[in-house]
Amino acid sequence: MTGLDPAELAQALFSEIGDALFLLDPETDQLIEVNPVALRLTGYARAELLGFSAAHLFRFEAPGGAQRLRGAFTKTMVFHGQDGFLLRTKGDAWVPVGLTVSRLHVAPKTLGLIIARDDRERRAALAQTRRMEAELRAVLGSSPAALWSAERAPGPDVFAGWQFRYVAPLLARTAGRPVEYFDGPFKWIEVVHAADREAYRTALRRLLTGGTEVEQLYRVQPADGGVRWVRDRLQVVRDASGRPVRLDGCVTDVTEQRRAEDALRQSEERFRALVEKSRDGILLVDERSDIRYATPALRSVLGYDPAAAVGRNWLALVHPDDRAAARERLADSLNRPGEDVPFTFRGAAADGALRVIEMNGVNRLDDPSVRAVVINYRDVTERDEAVRGRAREHALLEGLFASVPDIVVYKDRAGRLLGANPAFEALAGRPPAELVGTSCEELFTGEWAERVRAAEEGVLATGQTARCKEWVPYANGRKVLLDIALAPLRDDAGAPVGLIVVGRDVTEQDRLEDELRQSHKMEAVGRLAGGIAHDFNNLLTVVLGNLELVRSGAASGSEADDLLAGTERAARQAAELTKQMLGFARRQPLRTVTVDLNALVRDALSLLRRGIDPRVAVRFRPAADLCPVAADPVQVQQILMNLCLNARDAMPDGGTLTLETANDDGPPDAAPVRRVRLSVTDTGIGMTDEVRAKVFDPFFTTKGVGQGTGLGLAVVYGVAKAHGGWVDVTSAPGAGSRFDVYLPCAAATDERASAPGAPPDARKGSGQTVLVADDEAGVRDLARTALEMAGYRVLVAADGAEAVAVFRTAPARVALAVLDASMPRLSGRQVFAAIRKLDPAVKVLFASGYHDSGSGADAPGTHVLNKPYTPSELAAAVHDMLAAPR
Repeated sequence: MTGLDPAELAQALFSEIGDALFLLDPETDQLIEVNPVALRLTGYARAELLGFSAAHLFRFEAPGGAQRLRGAFTKTMVFHGQDGFLLRTKGDAWVPVGLTVSRLHVAPKTLGLIIARDDRERRAALAQTRRMEAELRAVLGSSPAALWSAERAPGPDVFAGWQFRYVAPLLARTAGRPVEYFDGPFKWIEVVHAADREAYRTALRRLLTGGTEVEQLYRVQPADGGVRWVRDRLQVVRDASGRPVRLDGCVTDVTEQRRAEDALRQSEERFRALVEKSRDGILLVDERSDIRYATPALRSVLGYDPAAAVGRNWLALVHPDDRAAARERLADSLNRPGEDVPFTFRGAAADGALRVIEMNGVNRLDDPSVRAVVINYRDVTERDEAVRGRAREHALLEGLFASVPDIVVYKDRAGRLLGANPAFEALAGRPPAELVGTSCEELFTGEWAERVRAAEEGVLATGQTARCKEWVPYANGRKVLLDIALAPLRDDAGAPVGLIVVGRDVTEQDRLEDELRQSHKMEAVGRLAGGIAHDFNNLLTVVLGNLELVRSGAASGSEADDLLAGTERAARQAAELTKQMLGFARRQPLRTVTVDLNALVRDALSLLRRGIDPRVAVRFRPAADLCPVAADPVQVQQILMNLCLNARDAMPDGGTLTLETANDDGPPDAAPVRRVRLSVTDTGIGMTDEVRAKVFDPFFTTKGVGQGTGLGLAVVYGVAKAHGGWVDVTSAPGAGSRFDVYLPCAAATDERASAPGAPPDARKGSGQTVLVADDEAGVRDLARTALEMAGYRVLVAADGAEAVAVFRTAPARVALAVLDASMPRLSGRQVFAAIRKLDPAVKVLFASGYHDSGSGADAPGTHVLNKPYTPSELAAAVHDMLAAPR
């Protein structure tokens, strides 16, 4: 290099380099010289630094750092980018730095050179990235679904070359196998139940060869031999040519949903460490862009000989596509003397590889000691790739997060929304991005929202996960039952800094639970069937016998009247028995009214005694001053049925069944509420502690196959809890069992259960036309006779279709139709719809043998008359409906 003073050049490089330089004597470890960056970085004056040894200024974060530093001076090789060192600053604070150590051969002895680069910014950026990843993984880790993602290596076979990118540990737990078992997504096929495997293969093959998304419901077989049901949603991502390159899966264990149980899910977080190695270099470039000097780092960074590079245009080191931008940045530097001009470009390495280079140019052309543009550069290829990889991973996690079907929300401690998945939009009615920073108090109101907020405060206070179920109105007006899980969102120190809220739609699950409760009612009815059939036969014997005696003439006058009165009593007893059975078996929502528990027990016992072995003595001890309870009469009757039938089964050889009521507020630690206790005690075989501990578990039973579902006591427990009460049980083998059901007393304003009214008196009509449709000829004839005797014109039909035809062709307007709810060809509801189209003002009386409201009698101008009915009851019902305004 002609025209430059080597000493001045060296001094300029020493002063202008962007890193801190420390020149020392390796034999004494004493500092000989430092550059201005070292002074700024440490805060010491030059004289203070030259009084220190290298060992005083530098230390390693891990043991052995001092030996590594000293060892570098005893070797001829240079080590670059050594992370983990700390530099002492004035005030004894330590700054993290990356070191490059080399030996300088300067006569008459060899010196050591330590180049220290401030590592704080890089560490802060890495820590921020890790925090962001930890938050997102924490949110995904709270998801109840098992998420996974796989990608395919290039190749013509779309079924080959697949490898997992991410596998949630929950997937392995669902399959009952270790994570290592799954070396690729097709390994999952071995876990699918044999009966579902071919369908799974077919769906997967169809997805990979041309589909975009598929959702399946199938069984899997864990290693323990059990069977679990899962819902599996797969999505495929294709390249520009249409070949699949990525497969994302979301597997949800729905076993507990199918059994009406809650599922517990966990997921774990995985972390990866990023290690970046930095190599730095310096170029001196003149105004024509020719290289005047290059440090040896040019060889390690781009593979070029530094000496051979002198005289070449530095743009030859830049990828052709980036040269225009690099030329503009150099021109910018030429126009801004003394200012830093940073830029990044792709470097063309000697071996043809591309390296991402980060540069900082400073125009020193006016400096006589330099007369060049000083370009400090570093190879950031690994860092750039790490950032891109982190971005891809972040995008992957974002995609998985967005694919979770449950509502997932995370908030800060103040309740402000930090983020949510797309499922939250259906609830809030607005995209989550628009709601970030909004308090949920601004979004949701109502009692359910207040209860959830109270639960959130409890989670933040205790750090413990909480769960609740709430009926929540969506933005579109639909009400959904959400199973809500609340968990703390923690910082790196484990302190709660916010909340993760996951909501799952369990509306269908709740419906299935109701189906299970109803099925158990029908099981109890079946267990009573034998005794009820016996009573019906006795009552029919009285009816048939008395009618035969009267018809044969064996009895006449007052004696015949007595026989007919006995026949009527037997028929009414049969009707009451049918009413009790239908009332117990019908499905209806929880309806809390004020109930006289003593009266309800007496009514239930009249039905229960028919299904209990005569060897079992039944005793009832009612409390004289019993407080009325706030309860659903039908569901409390179900409690009685289940407890008494279980007690009966516990006494196969006979015994004593005792029912008792009392005012009892419960144990001292119970909430201060007035309560009533219903006790059911048997002298049967009793239970062990192990059985007693599981007696309320759904599907748990000690009976043989086909003798019970194991739902009876679970239903008892659930009904008591739904009423705000509970159930206690005491038992011992051979000493019988006692179940105590606690129910809250009724408030003074609670609705009272209505008492049956007195039989109506017959009332006369005034010639109106009435249509009677019933497929039972005896009922049809009775209704026609009763109504004609009451002063009505009567038309009859034997089925639904005939009823519509008769109505259409009636010679006079039909004022009212008496329709059997269940008929062939057309049901009562279908006939109602048809004739209302012909005459919207016609009134309809539904006659039903089922004591429910499913016939359509909730429409205006309709009413229900339950069978069996008497002629006077029918005539009165018709008269009252015709007299009432529509």
